Amino acid sequence: MANVLIVGAGIIGLSAAWALRRDGHRVTVLEQGPIPNPVGTSVDQHRLIRRPYGTEVGYMRMITHAFAAWDAMWRDLGVSLLVRTGSLSLSVRDDDRQAESLRLLKDGGFPVEEMDARRLGECYPLIDPRGVRMAYLSPEGGVLLAERIVMALATWLAENGATLRAGAAVEAIDSDLGSVTLAGGERIESDLVLVAAGAWVGRLVPEMTLLVEPSRQVLAYVRLPDDLARAWATHPSLLSIGADHGFYLVPPVMAPDGTQTALKIGDHLFSRVGDAASDPRLPGEAETKAVYELARGRLRDLDRYVLDRGKVCFYTVDSRDGHETFRSVRLGQAAWAMSNCSGHGFKFAACLGEAFADMVAGRRSAGGFTRYAAGEVL
Repeated sequence: MANVLIVGAGIIGLSAAWALRRDGHRVTVLEQGPIPNPVGTSVDQHRLIRRPYGTEVGYMRMITHAFAAWDAMWRDLGVSLLVRTGSLSLSVRDDDRQAESLRLLKDGGFPVEEMDARRLGECYPLIDPRGVRMAYLSPEGGVLLAERIVMALATWLAENGATLRAGAAVEAIDSDLGSVTLAGGERIESDLVLVAAGAWVGRLVPEMTLLVEPSRQVLAYVRLPDDLARAWATHPSLLSIGADHGFYLVPPVMAPDGTQTALKIGDHLFSRVGDAASDPRLPGEAETKAVYELARGRLRDLDRYVLDRGKVCFYTVDSRDGHETFRSVRLGQAAWAMSNCSGHGFKFAACLGEAFADMVAGRRSAGGFTRYAAGEVL
């Protein structure tokens, strides 16, 4: 069995650690801050999982693997931290992202319910159907309770033989020898290093800056009056994404401990700027308001929704085109780096962790793992 060092205790690092421990490998997870780290991309109330994926047919099909891997994780954790809501997509043109998603869903034989604007307004009165050409409900979607998942995984790993070291900032990586040097000078050796450092990856692995770039994203959290809170509590997530603008909405859901999450609005376009290590973590009032306003004209009575607060997340996206392709790169003889960190990365974390463990065990080739992570699954 291998001795594996994982740099980063976000969802990717912890999911890989989970899959490796299930295979019996020795695992040490190093995190520069606390675990969970409140400034990490993975530590937020929730992330979406959904079947519609634009023209990215590989990721659309990988959602099947993702759900199966999450189910395996829930069995280990003893609790499901996924609330199934379905996802509602709105299309305004016959060639927009949502129209392409629908075509591929139907070609793939996945369940979907189409509706015109009139039917949309009848079924989902919270939505303003004006300007909507067509809408559809994909029942295979839901809300992943992100920060709860990170905490539960860290607890499971600690209880099942993994070593988790908080406050262990990595300064250098020897990708041929499989060792890391911490900021205080301590050197830790292993058989294999996995760098899953999210938006900090470029500082540890400079070559990754040619493949991925940081993207500072602002999220808007909204408070609801009681009647709207009750209505949204049983509502699917919402995707209203065009070519040059769009937003997604995460409905409030009930967690297993009986607490309810907030309604969240996010900008689907990526800023492709920012530095996770130095930029302010709180957004300005104007930029939070701008994200909230993306929903104007699409949600009825938006003025009854109270903008509560903003949050900054630092994603990484593909530096070539700003897409969410997941990049996995072999570094020397004894190290790998994995990145995209975003909602995209979160929804696939469990199955990517399993795929990485398969590669370590020889059940999958290195090239096969890289292609799988890139969504080249047909």
